[in-house]
Amino acid sequence: MLASTHDARMANNFSGLDTYAWTDGTAMMPGNGKRAKVLGLICIAVALGRSPAQAQQPPPAKGSQEDPFVGLTEKPETPVTVPPTRSWIRALLTENFGYRKEIMSQFTSSEEGNRASRQSVGFEVLKKFSTDTATVASFNIQGRFVRRDGFNPVQNDMEGANRAGWFFFEYHNFYLDLYNVLNPLLGSKQRGQQVGRFNVRAGRFYVPFGLNLQTDTHGTVLQLSNDRNFGFERDWYTGFWGTLNKHLNYDAYYLAGSGYDLAFKGQRGLGALRLSLSNKYRSENGLEGGVSILGGERLSMDRKSPRPIETRRAGLDGRYRRAVSMDRESPRPIETRRAGLDGRYRRAVPTGLLTLTSEFSGGSDARNRVFTQLHQAEYLHASRRWDVATQYRRFRETGSGVDASLIGEFSWYFRNDAGNSNLHWIKLNIERRLERIQPSASRTVFTLQYYFYR
Repeated sequence: MLASTHDARMANNFSGLDTYAWTDGTAMMPGNGKRAKVLGLICIAVALGRSPAQAQQPPPAKGSQEDPFVGLTEKPETPVTVPPTRSWIRALLTENFGYRKEIMSQFTSSEEGNRASRQSVGFEVLKKFSTDTATVASFNIQGRFVRRDGFNPVQNDMEGANRAGWFFFEYHNFYLDLYNVLNPLLGSKQRGQQVGRFNVRAGRFYVPFGLNLQTDTHGTVLQLSNDRNFGFERDWYTGFWGTLNKHLNYDAYYLAGSGYDLAFKGQRGLGALRLSLSNKYRSENGLEGGVSILGGERLSMDRKSPRPIETRRAGLDGRYRRAVSMDRESPRPIETRRAGLDGRYRRAVPTGLLTLTSEFSGGSDARNRVFTQLHQAEYLHASRRWDVATQYRRFRETGSGVDASLIGEFSWYFRNDAGNSNLHWIKLNIERRLERIQPSASRTVFTLQYYFYR
């Protein structure tokens, strides 16, 4: 009953509505005029917004979807190029391969007027052998082609005593390093723990005694103690080197004890052990240092060597003058014992860098006691364009006497790379011999050197 009454009421209400008309004669519902007008405007706007093409397009078939990639062009395939394979020779000379060239011109004069010159061109090659994850080996060779006229005993050319004129080729470094040699015997975890600990070196390099292992003196006039202490600064050897822990490095080698040439003429050779501060002390505190011991037999020309021989040689001006060479014709084994302590400290000062170096060693050659000391101070200007240095060195052997010198040096740099890979300088070096084992040696020697390395 309630439903019938409600339906009848709604029917009466709807049938009794009066109609109204728009101005164009279309009908509209009373009471809803504004709402109908808005709806009509929306319908007109939609109709006008459709393009004729859109209006004529048939509706898409039921269940079909528009392709989202319509209008996009397909990118052509790029052909894959295979890089050409390189020969093993080209790979050897290009991958991890470093090459440096060297030019040196050096003139010396003694207070007696004995003049000499040394001209050379040289090179250095460093080749590293690597896998995808590590460097496994490296090889280094360094040498010079040298011409000498005359001779004066200067620190950086004691080997030239018997090499007047053309000495076709001189080798300096010639060695192979093998890194982490125990890796094949270790597990992956152990390899990570032992990185840098067990490395092997075989060949010719600086004697592992004192600071020479950490100091490249190949081009400099100022040298360290080993040349005077043992008769050579480089030797042929093999052994292990690496890190003991985060504080210490080690070097342990067997040396031939023959110096320049690899030869065994009755000597047993030398054993050497050096413990030195790790690299972090240099980078964080400017400090280097260590202790060294060495013992065995080496070849010596004379226990009191160098023994002078006076000769007459033509100087640069063609005039003959008295010259001194060193007798090294009769090498013989000599029992050698040494222990040493060394240190170097670098400190920044307001206008540059100050470096202090000291080396001490004591021991014996046969039954003669030997003591060596060296002290050096160097100031490098902040521009790295010039520096000054002074060095005092003293060698005492019981039964022979004392050699002592005071040296001053000034250097002007055209290039002075901190990593020593790009060097170009002129040096003036003056050595005054304060005490001499051999009285005939010159007391004062002047050296002018031009050097280029890159």
